[in-house]
Amino acid sequence: MKLHRRTIETLAEMICGAAGMGGFTWENFRYRSSYYLTEFFQGCGLDYRHDGTTRRAWVIEVLTAINEMSAQVPSLPSSQMLNVIQHLADPYDFEDGKYDAALEQINRALSRDGLHVKNLNSHVIIENLNTNAATPLDSPDRLLNTAEEALRREFASYFKSASEDEFTEHILVRLFSALGFKQIHVTGHEDRSMEFGKDLWMKYRLPTGHQLYIGVQVKKGKIHASGSEITGNISGILAQLLMLMTYPVFDPETNTKHLFDHVFLVSSGEITKQARTLLSEFLDNAMRRNVMFMDSDDILDLCVRYGLPLPGDDVQEPVENNVSTLPDDLNDIPF
Repeated sequence: MKLHRRTIETLAEMICGAAGMGGFTWENFRYRSSYYLTEFFQGCGLDYRHDGTTRRAWVIEVLTAINEMSAQVPSLPSSQMLNVIQHLADPYDFEDGKYDAALEQINRALSRDGLHVKNLNSHVIIENLNTNAATPLDSPDRLLNTAEEALRREFASYFKSASEDEFTEHILVRLFSALGFKQIHVTGHEDRSMEFGKDLWMKYRLPTGHQLYIGVQVKKGKIHASGSEITGNISGILAQLLMLMTYPVFDPETNTKHLFDHVFLVSSGEITKQARTLLSEFLDNAMRRNVMFMDSDDILDLCVRYGLPLPGDDVQEPVENNVSTLPDDLNDIPF
């Protein structure tokens, strides 16, 4: 997405801090001279050096160029612009007592574009309020801090107590939405014969504009196998995976049917290495490349890193614009 021109102008003024005599003033933001403007953008990983021209005009020019760069998530700005906003909202860069007011001003400016910035455990997260897409806390290899570890344990406890439907609607729908997936359709359970192996399906828009169709099979608890034979719950899971990849899904947005490009097998518990190996062995090479596994460890880390709220007793049905709870007979119209 591209930021509005007026948003860019406001952000540029905040980065400058003040214009000097008779100009704009943002009292909650530090004043940056030519040297510190260069330092600011280098801190964002961008090699821009102030050339001595009017500071506001120069920053607007830089932000405009960054705004035109490609975005990894279509409903968020470019990664370079996200770095700038996160650096601008860094709590360690403000004097005591000014951060909350400054963050409110940043959010007021970004509200024009449907974006919101929040500070979670001293990490700045930017989210799109319309799609729930959000930036991760930071590198996936970073160790979690004490507060994040505690939150992870709370999520793990919820995974154990939640039903499959609760896990799907209160965790997976919100997580996939935060990851940038669109049109998330939750399959109803009134008529399981119409599921064709899927518990939810969604779309992901590539930077080229093409759409990928993703099917998701959800299981509660541990998925395991013993020996080299297809038995127990593995047998049912394999049958559902084959059905999921064979039957097309009807997309009411385009009025056409599509086969899934990729399939997630998601478990609220562990998917053992033996179960992964056994399932892969019984899928042909073409199907094997399209199946991806996500177990509780993967989901717990993503929930914490993307700042998902812990579901409570008052969790409501999702009503986001990119979530659909169409009944089965509309998800699988047979024509």
